[in-house]
Amino acid sequence: MSGLDWNAEATLHERDDAGSELQYNFNVVKKAPLRELVALVATMTADERARLIIDIAGGKSLNVGEIVALAKSEGMA
Repeated sequence: MSGLDWNAEATLHERDDAGSELQYNFNVVKKAPLRELVALVATMTADERARLIIDIAGGKSLNVGEIVALAKSEGMA
């Protein structure tokens, strides 16, 4: 996984659909190292992970498509 630190602090968020079309509210699901969160999301069904994102310390965010692609590239999915 080039450019990302698997051990970086990260936060898994779930979108709360109560927001508007342009702004969503997010709830914290779990804080853990990036590797742990990617592995967790990889075990979920498509419906369970549909509204998830991971914020990585340092300002990068991963959407569900990016999370699944990373999991596959690392043999987690």
